[in-house]
Amino acid sequence: MSSPLLVLILEDNLADFDLIVRELGRFGLVARFERVGTEADFALRLLERPDLILAEHSLEAFGNLRALEILHESGLIIPFIVLTGAASEDAVVECMKKGAADYLLKNRILKLGPAVQSALEEAELRRQKVAAEEALRRKNRELEEQYRRAQAASRMKSIFLANMSHELRTPLTAVIGFAELLVDGKVGTLTPEQQDFTQDILANGKHLLSLINDVLDLARVESGTMQFHPERICLPDVIRETIAGVRLLAQERNITLTTDVQMSAIEIYLDPRKLRQILLNYVSNALKFTPPGGRVTVHARFEEGSTFRVEVEDTGMGISPQDIGRLFQDFHQLDGGLSNQIQGTGLGLALTKRLVEAQGGKVGAFSHPGKGSRFFADLPYSADWTQEDFAAPQAPAAQPAPAYSEVQSQIVRA
Repeated sequence: MSSPLLVLILEDNLADFDLIVRELGRFGLVARFERVGTEADFALRLLERPDLILAEHSLEAFGNLRALEILHESGLIIPFIVLTGAASEDAVVECMKKGAADYLLKNRILKLGPAVQSALEEAELRRQKVAAEEALRRKNRELEEQYRRAQAASRMKSIFLANMSHELRTPLTAVIGFAELLVDGKVGTLTPEQQDFTQDILANGKHLLSLINDVLDLARVESGTMQFHPERICLPDVIRETIAGVRLLAQERNITLTTDVQMSAIEIYLDPRKLRQILLNYVSNALKFTPPGGRVTVHARFEEGSTFRVEVEDTGMGISPQDIGRLFQDFHQLDGGLSNQIQGTGLGLALTKRLVEAQGGKVGAFSHPGKGSRFFADLPYSADWTQEDFAAPQAPAAQPAPAYSEVQSQIVRA
């Protein structure tokens, strides 16, 4: 059984106090009624956290406006109803501005019960709302603190990886340099067996250096220390030059490597080294997971909103829908099929994602298991540079830039 409510009645007239108590009892309100006549008594009674306050409009000791001020200063959510024998519009407005829940004339005492019930329900809703808002603020503070800790841990990890990668790369570069001297025969002639061993040292050293460079780049992007150096480039030329560097790898694996560059040879403002790195990561990944006799195609086209898309399509084993969301995670490689036979750290796609997003772009992939995959990167470029180029006066001897809307194919065989 719930305990009775505590109702404070600010009333200096005992007869009116008894009238209010009888009317609320008749209405069915189970409560303990306490009459308050002074400001000090009212402030003391507030410490008991009453459920309802009924106040005479003007007491001899202090008025309801002062009572409302004291209630507001306490921070308690308690319904406050003003009762009076006479009413003025200004007095009603002032009381409601101060936070009164209702304002009733004493000659309409029969309306007191419903007004009290409504005020109690409204106060409960307010308390629930305030509690929910406070819980939400507390949860947000906790999440913000967790986020700050996670960010700090991530920065420390990135700094650690960057420092470790640098410390590992320095001696490894020396190992590779000495191995190259041995392979080139600059320190003496090696036997065939020694030559094979030294070439293995050199190949594995370069592979390890490539992995360390990936870790270092990833750490730089995460820590915000990766620097970008945009410059004016001819986008189709950069794409074709980059692809030319992996044609030998495609030939060794008996894979057809093609390009589909559908854009004019205009100059744009972009970091060419990062673009090459993004494109090489995609193409190398496609060549790894495409079986001999397959095809890898590099598409490039301008999109709306001063962006362009590079897309690498392969005819490899494809990716299941449940694995698509895990493609760009750090140190993650998919299981099954050719992926079990491929060596790597799982950093290539993660690094590509970071590089693209750091430049304001986005990455994604589409795939059909057993048919192949399409990996894309949407990158913004400076439209201002392009507009300035077209607006600038052309030299008299300048020839119009060639347009490229072609599919270049090269079928290579082992």
